[in-house]
Amino acid sequence: MSRTLLLFIVLLPACAADFYVSPKGSDAGAGAKSHPFATLESARDAARQTRQRNASEPVTVWLAGGDYYLTHGFELTAADSATIYRSVPGQTARLVGARRIRASAFHPVTNPETLARIPKQLRKKIVQLDLAALGVRHIQRYPDLFNDAGGLPSIYFDGRRMPLSRYPNEGYTMIRRVLDTGGGLQDRNWSKPANVKPANVKPAPRDSGGVFEYREDAYPHFERWQQALDRGVWLKGYWRIPWENEAVRLKSIDTANHTATLAKAVPGGIGNKYTRPEGNGAEQYWLLNLLEEIDVPGEWAIDFRDKQLYFYPPSPLARGEILLADFDEPVISVKGASGVVLRDLTIDAGLGHGVVFEGGAENLLAGSTVRNVSRYGAVLEGGAKNQVLSCDLYHLGAGGVWLSGGDEQAAPRVPAGHRVVNNHIHDFAEIERVYAPGVNAGFTGGGGGGHHPAVGMYVAYNLIHDTPHAGVLFGSWDSLFEYNEVFRFCTVSNDMGAFYSYDISSRMGNHTFRYNLMHDSDEGDGLYWDHDHPDMHVYGNIAYLKSAGKRGYGFLYKIGSQAQKPYAIECYNNLAIDCNRGFEFVDGLPAESTIHDNAAIRCKTPWTFSEVKGGGALRMLESFATGKMLSYDSDPGFVDIAHLDFRLKPDARLLHDMPRFQPIPVEKIGLYIDEYRKKLPAAAEIDRFNLHTRRANLGYEILDRK
Repeated sequence: MSRTLLLFIVLLPACAADFYVSPKGSDAGAGAKSHPFATLESARDAARQTRQRNASEPVTVWLAGGDYYLTHGFELTAADSATIYRSVPGQTARLVGARRIRASAFHPVTNPETLARIPKQLRKKIVQLDLAALGVRHIQRYPDLFNDAGGLPSIYFDGRRMPLSRYPNEGYTMIRRVLDTGGGLQDRNWSKPANVKPANVKPAPRDSGGVFEYREDAYPHFERWQQALDRGVWLKGYWRIPWENEAVRLKSIDTANHTATLAKAVPGGIGNKYTRPEGNGAEQYWLLNLLEEIDVPGEWAIDFRDKQLYFYPPSPLARGEILLADFDEPVISVKGASGVVLRDLTIDAGLGHGVVFEGGAENLLAGSTVRNVSRYGAVLEGGAKNQVLSCDLYHLGAGGVWLSGGDEQAAPRVPAGHRVVNNHIHDFAEIERVYAPGVNAGFTGGGGGGHHPAVGMYVAYNLIHDTPHAGVLFGSWDSLFEYNEVFRFCTVSNDMGAFYSYDISSRMGNHTFRYNLMHDSDEGDGLYWDHDHPDMHVYGNIAYLKSAGKRGYGFLYKIGSQAQKPYAIECYNNLAIDCNRGFEFVDGLPAESTIHDNAAIRCKTPWTFSEVKGGGALRMLESFATGKMLSYDSDPGFVDIAHLDFRLKPDARLLHDMPRFQPIPVEKIGLYIDEYRKKLPAAAEIDRFNLHTRRANLGYEILDRK
């Protein structure tokens, strides 16, 4: 036997259906355990060849522990169906959607003009990175108006996304008064839009932006910013309402009169919509991405003119991993394939989504971590029965999981049947701070609602927490939401829920919400339909909001289009605890409703009942409940209400007063241990009872909601 043939036999994989990859491997090998590939692409190509020979034979690609730095997204197609990609047991393969930058690539700032922009005490601490020399693509100037990352790369140090420079470093500064809204309605009474006279309505937003007077705390900052206007200065704010958050370029500054003019009109103009035209003097905004405002370790900024990145390292550069994300395709995309399994992987960093399943069926992301991506952790777009199971998704620029698919027009409707189960989704919407939820199942758009098909989704046993806006957004048809725990949501913006929708009855309905726990949100609502809610099945849910703000509705039904298409409500066996308002029922067919055995405990207003009459008017009624509705001023018999143990004691007063009430299986709510999730997060890690985010809430008054 020749040496060449012998070598070929030795290098063959030990099992034809198994291939191995290692950061220490070589693509010159054959993917055997003893001679692993170095890249995912080589393993993918070898797996494809195996499946071409035997399409029915499953193939597993084993990834050894270590870091895989990707220069572009890893893409699987229909040719990769029934292939498993997983870490070697006991090891963790980390797929990094960013390039590693050497510490030596950073240099001290020496240019006198640049040094003059940096406070003296920081001139030796801030370093610069030549992005043009590195061939970085995402260094184009910001658009004049945007609400995402604006096209910038992201920088990470020791596993954490570093914050863009900003003023103020925490919280917001505020407008003193608006001098020109830059468009939008001018009438101050938005709660009665019929009173808005045509003479008080401006046309669509103009090309030029609004003008406002800034406050004393920002005087020295605006003076510095004025010198940088030719390089580009952007402000990001809640200019009009707490559910819109745009960044807009600053056109000019008048330091004598302390006014600022925006380069482009934001939608609806600037100034609180309820106190037009001058605003309320509390509209919050902040500056982002300017060298002059780097003053906290970790902050960075890009100068678009010089193509330089300036960075204030939180610790010596040589002691940490420095990453720069510069490609915006998903870290992993699976297009048109079926039966692909991605398990026990860590997907870390990237400008786009973490993992995307586009089309296909029965694909699975399981037991994996997705973190530090700038958009969604996982996207299930079209296809059928794809799953995100027992994963951890956190520090996300946008939301956790996006769901779409199914056929709304078929009769009967065809479900996509995607599943989002047993996932820990937290600290998300870090860049897109509104309408980027833990799970999105049919809601597209922003204020005023939106829609995309998402039929027959299953969202269950998830732990979702710490976000400035929405917990779960939903729309479309026939989905089931059960055993989820959602808390510390709406930490900044209000008029939003742990579960929220804004859609019309012709394209949304027949959802079931059962055994969900929603708690600890000063300004958020629990289960909230901001428009229509036909054929909703709501039972066994708990809203324990401990509301301290102006919102805090446990279960909130709105009027929507019931004047044209009335429908009934099904809501029973639910608990509202420490809410400003426990239940608000708005019903077009109260005689056909099923409302009974709900309890409001220590709520300021236990419930209200309104009937929709002709023309859309509301008639307040004492009640149209079909069974018992009880209100308590004190604990009616929970095991430990303060620590979320809502099991009922055998002698609970609630059980005596409402014999039909069924104890809620609270012990089943949230995460569980399975094949992919070997242990539950520690109590200290979740920190359920820490309300440190309360002070961040904007606290805007919402006046235009019926």
